[in-house]
Amino acid sequence: MGLLVYVAGMLLLGIGVGLFSAALGLGGGLLMVPAFIAFVPHMDEHTAKGTSLFIIIFVSLVNAWRLNKDHVYVPWRLATVLGAGSIVGSYLGAWITTQMSGRAVIVVFIVFVVIVGIRTLFLQESIVPEARVHRHSILAVLIGLAAGAAGGATGTGGGAVLIPLALAAGIVSNARAVGLSNMVMVATSIAGSVAHFQAAPLFPGRWTVGHVALSLAPLVFVGAQLGSIPGVRINALLSLPRRRVVMAAVLLLIAGRLTYRVFA
Repeated sequence: MGLLVYVAGMLLLGIGVGLFSAALGLGGGLLMVPAFIAFVPHMDEHTAKGTSLFIIIFVSLVNAWRLNKDHVYVPWRLATVLGAGSIVGSYLGAWITTQMSGRAVIVVFIVFVVIVGIRTLFLQESIVPEARVHRHSILAVLIGLAAGAAGGATGTGGGAVLIPLALAAGIVSNARAVGLSNMVMVATSIAGSVAHFQAAPLFPGRWTVGHVALSLAPLVFVGAQLGSIPGVRINALLSLPRRRVVMAAVLLLIAGRLTYRVFA
């Protein structure tokens, strides 16, 4: 019975990850990190973060394909420029937090989620013509750097920072923000995972390399594919006002739950 509950729990977590990633472009780490800590026996904060980043690589890769396959224009150049910044930021963010205590990592996670959740409520879309987007390469690199640093440091993949900043800067439309976010999160999560693979293991589970518990990945990934299907449809229905409210509500609820767990 214990094994069945564990399998069902990881599949349900994966479904939530798929919904988050495909519908909101948040990468799913906002669910995985607290869920791993709460429900996987002996799971430490560092391994929860590293495992989350590793799983996001594959979830975002599939979602990027799903969200872009029906569009004539795919923002490869913009994704590459953002990804260049995110790779550097993610590796540094992940490496720096591997040197911190587990409690400090969770506090960083909570502060990050609260700031992004509040900022999301004030998003305003500003569309920049495609010809002008190519002139914003430096801005895109800086946005990628910020998103990568936040994603690598918190195990979330950086989508929660990338989408608000990209929309505020006017380098992507609301309709294409999630597809772009998933493209960039592939690079962000690879860079962050490398830093965690290089760290000394803390979690006693099988198939653990550094701060990455490989044994958790298959079930969560399978669940994510089930969740991604309705997630893509939900993404198409979310206008910017709806996206603001949904993203902010989810982020602040997660922050509140984690704050209670850490300080209660």
